[in-house]
Amino acid sequence: MMSEALKFEIEAICVVHIISIILAIVFFMMFYIKANKDYSTKAFLVMQISIIGWLVFKIFKTVSTTEISRWWFIVGYYFFACVFEVAFLEFTYAYYKGKPIKSKIRTLLYTLPIMQFLVIVTNPSHHLFYSKYTFWGDSFGVLFYLHTFIVYGFIAVGFVYGYLTFKKRFKGEKVWYKLLIASTIILPLLINILFITKVLHKFVKSIGIPVIFDITPIVFVFSTLVFVYATFNHEFINLSPMMRYEIVHRLDTPICVLDSSFDVIYINEKLEETLGEYAIDRVEESMKRIDVLKSRNKKKTIEIGDQIFTILIRGVQTVRETQYLITLHNITDYKNIEGKIVVEQEALAQTNQELETTIKKIKKTSKRGARNYIARELHDIIGHSLVVTIKLLEVSTLYVKKDRALSRTALLDGVSSLESGIDSLESIATKENSYTGSDLEKAIRKMLNRIKATEVTTRLNFKGLHFNVEEKTYDGISRVCQELVTNSLKHAKAKEIFVSVNIKHEDITILVVDNGVGCDELVMGNGLNGIKERLDLIDGTITFVTSPGEGFMSKVIIKH
Repeated sequence: MMSEALKFEIEAICVVHIISIILAIVFFMMFYIKANKDYSTKAFLVMQISIIGWLVFKIFKTVSTTEISRWWFIVGYYFFACVFEVAFLEFTYAYYKGKPIKSKIRTLLYTLPIMQFLVIVTNPSHHLFYSKYTFWGDSFGVLFYLHTFIVYGFIAVGFVYGYLTFKKRFKGEKVWYKLLIASTIILPLLINILFITKVLHKFVKSIGIPVIFDITPIVFVFSTLVFVYATFNHEFINLSPMMRYEIVHRLDTPICVLDSSFDVIYINEKLEETLGEYAIDRVEESMKRIDVLKSRNKKKTIEIGDQIFTILIRGVQTVRETQYLITLHNITDYKNIEGKIVVEQEALAQTNQELETTIKKIKKTSKRGARNYIARELHDIIGHSLVVTIKLLEVSTLYVKKDRALSRTALLDGVSSLESGIDSLESIATKENSYTGSDLEKAIRKMLNRIKATEVTTRLNFKGLHFNVEEKTYDGISRVCQELVTNSLKHAKAKEIFVSVNIKHEDITILVVDNGVGCDELVMGNGLNGIKERLDLIDGTITFVTSPGEGFMSKVIIKH
């Protein structure tokens, strides 16, 4: 019958090892999913599998019922121990150097574990590794200590590479934190030495614990978890939730990466497509024209080939060096549109200057009545057309970077406004003799529709569509409404303009209201004086109501 003490020890060993296996699998899966699949990560995978295999065979060894099965389970976990020693060295080397061990050296390194394993497998013939291997205790031969020395040699070299990397990465950390991480990594070796020398046995017995077994692989599991924590916390290995190709290479934003010497080491598919066959050469040539270090975290505009980009440079600290991530935004089309708008603005300014010169000449060579009439017509038609056009150009400039389609629409509307002004000038000499309220409503609505793209909201309320309107009255109302709307656009900084026209048998009432800045004291300029002169000709009066911040209202009454 199995004693209660033996049952308890078997149960304790199995439970502790199973928990360690589960933790090792869970945490390694988290790490492996997020880590880039480079050589160091693959070596880490082999190392973890060897630890898990070591633990599994330790459990089988513990529950084995015969000496033969116990021996082969011992052979199994020593096989994984031999794999572990080389995998640990490979991992720390690749982790520090960023590349695998050379194939010839790697072949030589694997020769020693193979020889160690052959010694273990053949032990029943010579008993130089294990002299006995019962459940209650093991006795080791001389080759066991040679084996242990070789294992420690591999791990010691691995610790050197790990130390060099940790020293670089923990440069700014506190001393106690460095010692804590280092102690957890060295702990498995210390525990193993104490177990082999029986010091751990004596200590465990002295504190009254009835269970004693080799916890080296278990401690290695927890040391690995500490390493995984340090990796996630300090980004020792490049981590990403998906493969870099999926999250960067197919990204719609052009991206490139420079090394510490400012040479291009990576460009994504979008940048290669944008710059063509010699994309890397073009980027490197452009980077030479700017100071990368001084340009970090600042937006700059550069030309690459025949295209213009805004770039943003960010530093990224890797294990070996500081690299620079550069995102590029192509603004070539926006710059072309901006250039065209500048040309159009210059042309409009020239046209305006010519119109002003023409008006001055007309004023000097015409009779007073004709001179005033023409001046009013030109002021109302051309003035309104130019104000609307300027507003549309401002909208086009404002949206040239945000919304290219809207910018182009505003530019086309500006051209249409100028053409409408020219058509109105040509129609002065070809006016109809009689109009209806419907004709007047269409003219005012057309005038208001032209300013929609300026981001000013307009509303029209029109009553009396069936009434006939004399040519002089029709012309006066059109020009007065046009001039009042022009003043709102030009001076009031309004966002909404409301126009109301009510044609009745006895009179015509017009209201033009905006929500602009208003004014404290009304100054009568050419525009307002021109309105009064027009209304005098058609027996009309106008009243202005305004105050600062309360908008501007104009009320017109015209007697039939």
